[in-house]
Amino acid sequence: MKYTVLIADDEIGIRELLKELLKNDYNILLAEDGNKTIKLLNEENPDVIILDIRMPKKNGIAVLEHIHKKNLKAIPIIISADKDVQTAINAMKLGAFDYIVKPFENEKIFNLIKNAIEKLSLKSEVEYLRTELKKQYSFKNIVGMSTEMEEVYKQINNILDNDAVVLITGESGTGKELIARAIHFNGKRKDYPFIPVDCASIPETLIESELFGHEKGAYTGAMNKKIGKFELSNFGTIFLDEIGNLKPEVQSKLLRILQEQEFSRVGGNEKIKVDVRIISATNADLLGLIKEKQFREDLFYRLNVVPINLPPLRERKGDIPLLTQHFLETFNKKFNKKIKILKDAVDSFNQYNWPGNVRELENTIQRMILTCPTDTITSNNLPENILHSEETSGLTGFQTGITLDENEKIVIKKTLIANNMNISKTAKVLGVTRKTLHNKLDKYNDLKKLIKKKKSS
Repeated sequence: MKYTVLIADDEIGIRELLKELLKNDYNILLAEDGNKTIKLLNEENPDVIILDIRMPKKNGIAVLEHIHKKNLKAIPIIISADKDVQTAINAMKLGAFDYIVKPFENEKIFNLIKNAIEKLSLKSEVEYLRTELKKQYSFKNIVGMSTEMEEVYKQINNILDNDAVVLITGESGTGKELIARAIHFNGKRKDYPFIPVDCASIPETLIESELFGHEKGAYTGAMNKKIGKFELSNFGTIFLDEIGNLKPEVQSKLLRILQEQEFSRVGGNEKIKVDVRIISATNADLLGLIKEKQFREDLFYRLNVVPINLPPLRERKGDIPLLTQHFLETFNKKFNKKIKILKDAVDSFNQYNWPGNVRELENTIQRMILTCPTDTITSNNLPENILHSEETSGLTGFQTGITLDENEKIVIKKTLIANNMNISKTAKVLGVTRKTLHNKLDKYNDLKKLIKKKKSS
C-alpha cells in the first residue's frame, strides 16, 4: 500500500521538485494555495502534508488550524523561507511534525516523510489496540442476565462519565478486575493507561516503592530513581486489587492522594501531582479489619464512594448456562475445536456450589475441552468434585430422600433458630447475602411467619 503525500506550496518549482523526488514511493497530491489544500485534505485525507507557511488565500498556519480542529490524520511537515522563531513555535504547537527552512536538502525531506509515516503507523496501531481493548472489555463481554448482574450494570453505567472512586467487593473469581477494566475502557479516561496492582502479591517491603516510586539511594539497593504505578497511571486509572492487604503506612499515603491528589516518592521531598481515577477491590471484610485496627476507617469511606458488590456464582445460577456457552465458544475458537456440551453436564454445573466462582467455571470448561476424548462433553466427563457434589450453596446438613427445596428450607429454618431469628447472622452462617436470604424467605412463606411470631413474642 502506498501512502499519500500532499505537497502544498505556491511555488511551482518546489511542487515539481518534491513530486519528482517522492512519486516512486508515494501517491502525490498538489495544491498551490490554502483553499485548495483544505479541499484536498477534506476529500482525499492524505497521510502526510508538506506545507508552506506563506501561501495565497489561506496561509499555512490557517491550514494547520483546520487540521487540528477537524482532527485529520495528515501529519504536517512545514517548509518555509521564513526563519522567524515564533512562527516555527506556533506551527509546532498546532501539531507540525517538523519545521525546515528553504532551501532544504532533498534527503532531509525524504527522511522526514519516512519518520512521519512511521509515527502514523504507530498511531494507527495504538488506536487499533485501544479499539480492541474496548471491544474486549465492553459490557457485551461481561456475561450475565440475572437480576443481580443487571443491578451491577446499572451501577457501572452511572459512573462511566465521572471520576467517582469505586470499591468492588466480592469473592475470589467473581470478575472484579473485569468490571474495573470495563469501567475504564468505556469511560472518559479510556485513552490513558489502566494500571492494575495486586496488593496481595507484592511484598510489604516493596509495596510503597511499587505504588509511589523511589528516589536514587532511598534505601539499600535503590540504585536508580523508580517511577511508581501512580505516576504511570496519570490521567488514567489505577486498579488496586486486594486493597485490604496494604500496610498502615501505605494506607496513610493513599489517603493523602485521595484527599490532595499528590504524593512524594520514597526517599524524596518533591510533591508530585497526579490526576488518577482510583478503583479498588477486595474479597476481605474491610469493616471487620477496621474493628481489628488493621484498616483505616477514614480511608475506607474515601474508597467506598461507589460500592459495587459482585454476587458469587451460586447466587446467580441462572447465568451458568450463559457463561458455559460463552466459555465453550471462546475455547473452541482458541483451540480450533468443535466440542458441544450436553444438558446433563450443564445440569450438574447448576448443582455445584462453585467456590471458585466464574474463574473456576472458566478453568473447568477449558480443561474439559482440552481433555475430552470425543466431540461431546457429558456429565461423565466432569471432574469428580463437580460430579459428586451436592447443591449446598453454603448450606450443610442436607437429607436424602426429599427435594432440594425441602432440604434448603430445613437448613434455613435450623440456622434461623440457632441465630435467634437474626437475618444478618443467619445469612452470614449460610454464606449468602441478606438480599438472597430475603428472597428465600419470600419463597418459603411459613418461615417468614416464624420470624414475625418470634419478633412479636
